Amino acid sequence: MKFLQALEQGKMLLADGATGTMLQTMGLPVGDAPEQWTLQRPDAVRELARLYAAAGSDLVYTNTFGASRVHLRRCGLEDKLAHLNQQAVALAREGVAAAGETALVIGSIGPTGEMLEPYGDFSADEARQSFAEQAALLAEAGVDALVCETFTDLQEALLAIGAVREKTKLPVMASMAFDQSGRTMMGVTPEDAVAQLSEAGACVVGANCSVGPESLEQTIRAMKAARPHVRLLAKPNAGLPEVVDGQAVYKVGPAVLAEFARHMHQLGGAVVGGCCGTTAAHIRAMRAALSSS
Repeated sequence: MKFLQALEQGKMLLADGATGTMLQTMGLPVGDAPEQWTLQRPDAVRELARLYAAAGSDLVYTNTFGASRVHLRRCGLEDKLAHLNQQAVALAREGVAAAGETALVIGSIGPTGEMLEPYGDFSADEARQSFAEQAALLAEAGVDALVCETFTDLQEALLAIGAVREKTKLPVMASMAFDQSGRTMMGVTPEDAVAQLSEAGACVVGANCSVGPESLEQTIRAMKAARPHVRLLAKPNAGLPEVVDGQAVYKVGPAVLAEFARHMHQLGGAVVGGCCGTTAAHIRAMRAALSSS
């Protein structure tokens, strides 16, 4: 498979940046689900993929983070489940092609947004079924690999990996969201995450979202110390958001993310990119930094 071949070459892969906050700069109302625009503004979703591919991304994620049946039910799009996932993959491919690049397309799967038993009313079986259904749709649509990202509950992340491996033959990455305390909202440590996610079959394990590059780097270093041979992924936010005139503003610029990319390269990371607040300019700077490393 192309993705595994790229990993095995030993060269650090550059992923893309934010989806939701970038679409907001194109007009997506704050609070609206980004997945809606796959149907309502396919031109914008296609253009986002083009921007990242043109900026130098080796991996472009699909706009499907919240495109599971459980998520789509909450925004009245459950009946569009299959079409929305398939369309998102097609738009990502078209965007990459429009840039004249050969970036791989990665199917994004996010958490359900429900609390699993015993903390909530959502059962493990329901979660597994939701992940399996979306993974199968993304695989059928032709993604090169899958990523289960921004999880805070280790049990839910393990269910997602298991569902992907059950329903597809595609490689899967897994990434959790850690806060400034160095743990996820559910108390998961980097050491536990890297051990259990890699043992469950994730070929790349790491952290994304929630914090800026400085805090996320400490999480990645803890993972590296615990499991030196595991391939690691890092996608920080452009810092913590600050509210300016009622809007969330991310103030960490491209130069800081470029330096972060250099640090991850020196650490032997496998995949680096950006999350909330990062733009094509951040990715372009990271590409330049990696090319000169």
